[in-house]
Amino acid sequence: MIILTGATFASVMETIGYVLIALLCLLFMVVIHELGHYAAGKLLGFKITEFSIGFGPRILKIKNKKNGEIFSIRPIPLGGFCQFYGEDGEEAEEGAFNAQKPWKRLIVLFSGAFFNLLSSFVLITLIFTFYGQLLPTVQSVRLESYLSANDLIREGDVIVAVNGRAVNILMQEDLNNAFLRIEGEEYGTFTILRDGEKKTVQVKRSSVYVTDAEGNVQYDENGAPKTYSAFGFVSRIGYVKLPFFMALGRSFGYVFFLVYKILWLLGALFTGGIKFSESAGGPITIITAMSDSARTGFGSLAYVVCLISANLAVMNLLPLPALDGSRMVFTTIEWIRGKPINRKIEAVIHTIGIVLLFAFALLADFLQLVK
Repeated sequence: MIILTGATFASVMETIGYVLIALLCLLFMVVIHELGHYAAGKLLGFKITEFSIGFGPRILKIKNKKNGEIFSIRPIPLGGFCQFYGEDGEEAEEGAFNAQKPWKRLIVLFSGAFFNLLSSFVLITLIFTFYGQLLPTVQSVRLESYLSANDLIREGDVIVAVNGRAVNILMQEDLNNAFLRIEGEEYGTFTILRDGEKKTVQVKRSSVYVTDAEGNVQYDENGAPKTYSAFGFVSRIGYVKLPFFMALGRSFGYVFFLVYKILWLLGALFTGGIKFSESAGGPITIITAMSDSARTGFGSLAYVVCLISANLAVMNLLPLPALDGSRMVFTTIEWIRGKPINRKIEAVIHTIGIVLLFAFALLADFLQLVK
């Protein structure tokens, strides 16, 4: 018999609570995706048979008596769907999915990913405004770094752009890459945020002594002090709240930055630059990451939700069987040919794709669990 102490029981309940928060966040992102399909379908005259939150047998069913649409809730909170009439058949009735013009179907198929990106824009704007963006803040400055009396960089200045390009940080290498833009240049141009206002300053590169952990200057074999060339300030990364309109403007760049990072990771995964077991994960890995972020705080969780939402958009647009991207490819081919590929063949391809995607997700989760 296993007996839980009060502290252990509280810890277990806390863990369950964080997992439930993660599940709700994941469900939210999936519902937003399916809501995109639903909204576009309604606007373009598609007949919708069911909108479901979750998978599995129905535990709640509400039917619209006017148009026959069914809204349902199912017990497995790992997804959902928006089912269109005639989606996999040759039905020619008004409102049937495949009876609609190809351009309409492309809009409906794309709208799921679009809604995920749109929700990311909104959420990132709110995060930057009320929680903050991860940015470098100047901690100390050497006087010899000043270019002129009018271009002083000061302690507390927040660096938002380097040489005209916005600084966006997801990992340490992103900060390093931002400063590589001024590698080898005598002066660096920095856009900074000071007292809620944006300013542009130039900083001069100068020689800096190499020191050890105690701050002692290091010398070479000839007894000369070791130096290196650097810009004369020290910065620290932290969360900085931004003015609303600045947050709104930077949210667009940040979401596209997330999309770029996702595509880069996918490219590195397929070229062998990153091991499959280190970067890929299924639903269990995603839920674990979100529950861990929830422990850290709302801001951390919100960042992870935005990243996963953008990832959901990108992954669904890939031309892989069963995903929206694959269906868009088939629809585009139909548009060009003037007639569709055999619907039965397409259905078989998507069915195989679903099986392979589930197998991929299970393998990815297994590798994460055993590493």
